[in-house]
Amino acid sequence: MSVNVPVDALFAGSNGRYYTEWQVRRRLSTGEWNRCMRQRSPERRLVGTGDGALLMLVPIDPDELPGWAEIRVAGRGVRVVDTRRPIPE
Repeated sequence: MSVNVPVDALFAGSNGRYYTEWQVRRRLSTGEWNRCMRQRSPERRLVGTGDGALLMLVPIDPDELPGWAEIRVAGRGVRVVDTRRPIPE
């Protein structure tokens, strides 16, 4: 997928989802996720989720996003949207 929106960083999650740096920072700052571990070489982050699971985040290049993933600007934040999923009503 081609990305025309400025993004600080993109991450592939071990849960099959993709996240922007903004999404990761927001979830950590709100307490939805907790920092567990960070490795610098190669870069990887391990976070704890609200349901007690562990999630590995690995940085990726924007060109590595699958075709069903879109980067959208929402207010002050930039997020990855899975276009395969229906929008909740």
